[in-house]
Amino acid sequence: MAIVLGQRKVKDLKEFEDYAIGITLPLQIGNTAFNQSFKTIDQVKTNIKNLLLTKKRERVMQPNLGSGLQELLFDFNDDTLAEKIEQTITDAIQTWLPYINIEEINVQQSNELKDSNRVGISLSFTVGNEVDLNSVSFTI
Repeated sequence: MAIVLGQRKVKDLKEFEDYAIGITLPLQIGNTAFNQSFKTIDQVKTNIKNLLLTKKRERVMQPNLGSGLQELLFDFNDDTLAEKIEQTITDAIQTWLPYINIEEINVQQSNELKDSNRVGISLSFTVGNEVDLNSVSFTI
């Protein structure tokens, strides 16, 4: 279990290392119902993926939860798409995961990805006041 986020540093404590914080993505069957995360950074990465891959209006009673990346699905895969994706990701994380500081968003639009109607996204970030840079990557 981690220290509460905010002005303090995020630090996993030795005494709580056997306590699960949440479940990981992709959902896979583990020892107990689903695989679980025991470190804060693993759960943060899962939270980012979960937020960014959730469609707006998908969550019952929370219609604004999500990123809106799926709304860009039928936009032209041109130079402006990368800017739209970056802005969408930034807005969603600032709204729903404000303890995450985005350092860099890299949108890959190679010809191979364009031909298969995909875009690769790599997000570099820090958590709270931590200085350690982490990253998460996925394809939409």
